[in-house]
Parts: sequence; structure tokens; C-alpha cells
Amino acid sequence: MQFSKEPTMQNFGALKFGDIPEPLRAVRPHHETHLSNGIRVVTESTQGQTAYIGVYVGSGSRDETLQTTGTSYLLQRMALRGTNSRSKSELNEEIENLGARWNAHSDREFTSYGLQVFSGDVRKAVGLLGDVITNNAFNSSEFELLKNEVSAEHESNHQRFFETTIENAHFNSFREHMLGQPIKGDRDLTQTLTLDHIRSYHTANYYGDNITVVATGNVSHDQVVDAVNQAFGTLKKTTNVPAVNSEKPVYIPGLLMIRDDEMYNSNVGVFYDAPSAKDEDYYSFLLLKHMFGSYRIDQNAEHLNDCHKQYNSMHALLGNLPDVTRADCHYFAYSDAGLFGNYFFGNEVFTRQMNFCGVHMPTIYAHYINDVECIRGRNHLFNSLLTLESPQSQNEEIGRQLLTIGRRVPRTEVAKRVAHVDNYHIKGIANKWFYDAEPCFTNWGPIESVSYVGSYKYFKINTMSTVTNAHHSLFN
Repeated sequence: MQFSKEPTMQNFGALKFGDIPEPLRAVRPHHETHLSNGIRVVTESTQGQTAYIGVYVGSGSRDETLQTTGTSYLLQRMALRGTNSRSKSELNEEIENLGARWNAHSDREFTSYGLQVFSGDVRKAVGLLGDVITNNAFNSSEFELLKNEVSAEHESNHQRFFETTIENAHFNSFREHMLGQPIKGDRDLTQTLTLDHIRSYHTANYYGDNITVVATGNVSHDQVVDAVNQAFGTLKKTTNVPAVNSEKPVYIPGLLMIRDDEMYNSNVGVFYDAPSAKDEDYYSFLLLKHMFGSYRIDQNAEHLNDCHKQYNSMHALLGNLPDVTRADCHYFAYSDAGLFGNYFFGNEVFTRQMNFCGVHMPTIYAHYINDVECIRGRNHLFNSLLTLESPQSQNEEIGRQLLTIGRRVPRTEVAKRVAHVDNYHIKGIANKWFYDAEPCFTNWGPIESVSYVGSYKYFKINTMSTVTNAHHSLFN
């Protein structure tokens, strides 16, 4: 979408430098209250018939040890297995009777639980969430059943191409830190975990100062605060258990080759060390993510939507590789570390070229980038901010921001910050983070064309490319 009414040939559909679309200037009413036991209650009210209540715990797989890896995921999955006041069937029946939708997610630095309900059922939703988080029964039979279910999930990892590649890319980058360990844990250790591990993790991380409750949609702040006070009042404010893995993860560049000749397509992840969510370069990387964007061969390589006419250099490069069907740019910004790069999926014939694409465009941006690509990426980011309209998407954005950087960043501020980033600034960012850098290369599948290479230099030399040279070890 272009946001300017000026002739497109004059400014490529861009607003004046520093301006943002009119709808993004509106800031939703934001209210925040801290309860006596440390829980932070945040609401942003909008019109509608539904509301979303999210509970965000500031702990995830990072807060485990090598012996207890997977504990946070198991604890999250135990939420609907029964409490001391409700059985498993009663919990599920109550959610169904409310017409509610349950959502839970485990990540590296946080765990979330949420319910989308009709606006008149907000108090019931808060009570139910409080029950499963503070009053879990930790039934031993259900726990053994859950471990078997998670083990079955591990057995099917080879079918989840994207998720498994991203987990391997994290391990390849932060292998000496728990941030690099898989969120679901180690398949060989899942069966060794006990309910004592789950209870210990709950005691160490589920306390008031580490929990934020967010309500969005058609909600009343005072009513939500009162409901949270009743449902979560038994939680302690702090814990006596010392925090683990609080040291900054060290990014370690490397090659990770997982060869499987029975697969048809290769999965490639090329990721760089990147700024954390608190870094001054965070918003520049956010724009970069939208500049690279996502590529699908059926959407971006059609005759009427030719990849060479989309003002996207990455798409133009991928358009020359007819059997590369998917590419996605990802920016994982954590509290004190980050990963930025691209995931590629395509035929084994182009495995080397997919690795090349992952390093070539970030390096080229350090030499040359025109304002058209920057404008297109900025408009794409504006569009993504405008689509954050559902109570759930707003809620999840607020929860992540509060846990990661400690404050709410409204979309107006995000848009304003990005609106002041131009192509010259992006060029400096690329020089700082990508040129002559040491990315991590993660390859999985029928990767014979690259797995025989044992030299990191063979891959690394491509980060020193220029606009004019053509002697790339990975492309020819």
C-alpha cells in the first residue's frame, strides 16, 4: 500500500520523511496497576463484543538447566490437566460453555496463557486463569501421559521443517547457553523429568513480580484489577530461589550440517548476531526484517507479479532460483541478545545458492541500498501495525513488550521511530552488523553440495562481497 497521494513516480508512494499514516497517530487508552503482591495489571480498551485476557510469566526455557530442559513447556501443557478445585474435564467443559478460546505458548524468555471470551465473561476468564496458574493439581497420571505426548511430538520433529531448523539455528548460535537449547527440551531427557522438577520450576518462576496480566478488547480496568486481585491473590511477591542463566549469551558463529538424503528439499538458516530488544538499533532491524520480507514462489514469482519488479532485492535474487519455494526473514530480539537472518526452503540443487542469498543481500546493503527499498519496507511495516487490531494480537504485543523491555511501546512510537530511518542509516547498520561478519550457517536435508566443506572460511568469505564482483564461493 502507498500512503501518499502524490504521484507515485515522484516519491514511490511514500509519506514525507518522518511522517506516519494518520490512523497510526491514534493511541489507545492505556492503564496500568501494580498489585500488592507485585503482579502488574495492564488494560487497553477497544470497542467490540469480545475481550482477551493474557497472563505472561517472565520465564521460559532459558530459566532451565541442561538436566531439566523442557520443564517450562511441560508446565505450560499441564495447565488444563486439572486443578485442586476443577478436574480436567470440568476445566475443558467450562471453557467450552463460555464459548471461549484457549491459547498457551512457551518461548525462551516467557510463557503465556490466554483466553478469548465475550466481554461479559471477563471475570470468569480471569478466575479460570488464576486457578490453573496458582492452583494446579500436578496430577501424576496426567503428567506421565503428557510426557508420552511430548515424546511423540519429538518423534515428528523431522516433519516440522521450519520449526526444527529455527531450533537448530538457535543451538548453532548460542550453544553454550540455555537460550540455544530447544524450547520443548531434549527428547532423550523428557522421560527423566518428574513432578518435583515441575513444582520446583513453578516455585522459582511463578511469583508476583514476574507476572503480568494484560486485558484487551471491551474491558474495564477497575473490574479487571479487582478480578486479578481475587484470582491471583495467593501468589507470593518474590521467590527465594536464585535466578539461573542471567548472564548474557555469547554468540558463537559456526557451521551445523544435518544431512538426510531421504529428504527431497533442503532447509537453510543463515543467522547473524543481532541487537537485543533494548538496543538502539532495534527499530532499524525491525525495518530490515520488513525490507527482506517473505517470499513464496507461487505469490512472488508469477508473470504478473514478476520478482524483478517488486523493489525487493532478495526477491529478485530468489527469482533466479526456480526451485526455491520459500524464504522468510526473522528477527528474534531477546532481553540481552538477538538473532537476525533468513530461512530458506527449496530443492537440494540450490542448497549452496540459498546459503549465498542469506549472506549476499545483507552484505550488499553495506555497499548500496536505494531509498525505494527502504520506503517499501517502511510501508510494509506500517501495514503490519495497522493490522494489529484483534484483542489477541494487541494483547500478545503488549505482554512481550512489558516482559522484554519493561514498558509499553505504542504503535505510534514504533511508526515514528521507523519513519526516521532512511537508506543511508540502513547502510550504516549493515556495515556495522553484516559486512565481514561471522554468521551461523544451519543446513538440514539432502545437503551433499555443502556438507563436504569443512572450512568456515568457504562460507564466511561471502560476507565480504561487493556490488560488482562475481567470484562467490557459494553461488557459482
